[in-house]
Amino acid sequence: MKILRKIVYVLLLALFIAGCANRGIGPQGGPKDTTPPKPRSSEPEMGALNFKGKRIEVTFDEYLQLDNIAQNLLMSPPQQTPPDVKVRGKKLLIQLQDTLRDSTTYTLNFGDAVCDYREKVPLHNYSFYFSTGPTIDTLEYTGRVYEAATLNPMQGIFVGVHEMMEDSMFTSEPFLRVARTDSAGFFRISNMHAGTYRLYAVEEVSRDYRLSPGEALAFADQPIEPVLPPVRMTDSLTTDSLNMDSLKMDSLPEPEVKGATLMLFREEQQRLYLQRTIRDQQHRIQIYFSSTPDSMPDLRPLSDSLNYFMSYSPKRDTVTVWLTDSFSIAQDSLFFEARYRRTDSLYRLEWYTDTLRAIWRAPKLNARAKEAEERKNSNRRLELKTNARNGFELYDTLRLQCTTPIASIEPDSIHLFKKVDTVLKPMPFTLAPHDTLPMQLIFLADFKPEGKYELHIDSAAIHDIYGITHIKGSYPLQVKSLSDYSTLRVKLNPYLPKARIQVLNNKDLVLRELPADPEGAFFEYLKPDAYYLRLYLDENGDGKWTTGSWSEKRQPEPIYYFPEKIQTKSNWDFEEEWDYQAVEQMKAKPKELIQAAPKKK
Repeated sequence: MKILRKIVYVLLLALFIAGCANRGIGPQGGPKDTTPPKPRSSEPEMGALNFKGKRIEVTFDEYLQLDNIAQNLLMSPPQQTPPDVKVRGKKLLIQLQDTLRDSTTYTLNFGDAVCDYREKVPLHNYSFYFSTGPTIDTLEYTGRVYEAATLNPMQGIFVGVHEMMEDSMFTSEPFLRVARTDSAGFFRISNMHAGTYRLYAVEEVSRDYRLSPGEALAFADQPIEPVLPPVRMTDSLTTDSLNMDSLKMDSLPEPEVKGATLMLFREEQQRLYLQRTIRDQQHRIQIYFSSTPDSMPDLRPLSDSLNYFMSYSPKRDTVTVWLTDSFSIAQDSLFFEARYRRTDSLYRLEWYTDTLRAIWRAPKLNARAKEAEERKNSNRRLELKTNARNGFELYDTLRLQCTTPIASIEPDSIHLFKKVDTVLKPMPFTLAPHDTLPMQLIFLADFKPEGKYELHIDSAAIHDIYGITHIKGSYPLQVKSLSDYSTLRVKLNPYLPKARIQVLNNKDLVLRELPADPEGAFFEYLKPDAYYLRLYLDENGDGKWTTGSWSEKRQPEPIYYFPEKIQTKSNWDFEEEWDYQAVEQMKAKPKELIQAAPKKK
């Protein structure tokens, strides 16, 4: 019995050691495999003619896996129902779903979906093509897509063509042939036949390969003609057609694009609708819209005893209802009839009437917490906040912010002083509201560099709509010195009368903007920092950058970047002479600004 038990122990130990020694597939260790899978054969063959089947099978040199095939796979001409793609060992199995057109060359581009099984190394831009007719179309057209407002390359944009010259095809029919841009904005529409085409691009949301309302778009002003592709060199070890075709642009030097440059833009039309109604405080209701309405909504309470004030956000996309009587505030549910403008599926504005319900859900408090809350409310004071501080920017405006709408102000109880040595001397100022229902006041005063000032607000100088006031407050501020700033003069050569020049930060955001001047646009009070320059041609003279319009067939206003970073220093004056034509438009933007842009896929 003991001998049998020992044998069992030995067998179990041997099995355990064998299991530890065989983790994973094949031997472990050694360098990481960075070689993508390679196609070896296929049924039908790559470039097959008169293909009438529904199934394609490609055999690779190693085991496969698929990565996000639904997003990566692109078939051209596009199909209403995408092919069903699966992996079985070393085989890629493709089952076509839709009926194929006669005498047409089809291309299946798998993007980065085909990967090796072990390390998930992708075969970049692997594609397979065949023809349902007696010939293979071999022409192509290439180009790049950039975002019109920033000149950043756009990734994941669908670029397609139509043979018909009518522009209505862009919105009514799927593309005849289609490609997708890579991370550099590059696209290649392949397997085209000779002819004249219209070229379009769209940031697909609906995935119907046509322009739908609200989608960003680009279009070429002139028809295009495809050309023969350049000869792409490969090594002698990959001579079969499958491997040669798999060597796409990601394994070759970046192509020199001689095709189209498309500027992707989003039209000014925005979808307008009521997003939500929130009663986050018992006395306040907020109504959020998706964008700025062209007309303010009309609210009618479904209760005769409801008293309230209304205020609007700076962009007018948020309406705040302030309940002012105790009976209304005490109600858990309040109802409003709201009449407002919203867009339909074609982005046409229409009036719409809706019933809004604002619900207050009081937090659950124990007796002690409830007593503390009531004591806090009974002793509530109006909170005042100001941007007065030591190191006040010379170009800034002194502001006073309240947490609730202001009902009344006692101007004689608000004082602004200039501090001369230790003496406070009154100085003139103008007090103005900043909002529709004032919650912020601005002080217009002549602040001098290095000046020391104090804002004094007597108690009860300001009352809010609930009759609450504040305690006495004193707010000192000291303005920065001129030596803390630098100046920048930008002179265009050649001069562009319609140009407007922008100073940008390292996130590609606009800090200042001035029209071009023959003597140079003069930017004062710049903090010592790194800046970038951009200009646009204000062709319609409205003082702002204007996007394109599909209905008017108008391109966005052109943009140019200064190719270098400008590093300013304290108490320095800088001058730059800018020839915007010296560097190609699409190569001038500094790389660090492109890298700072969020990735758009």
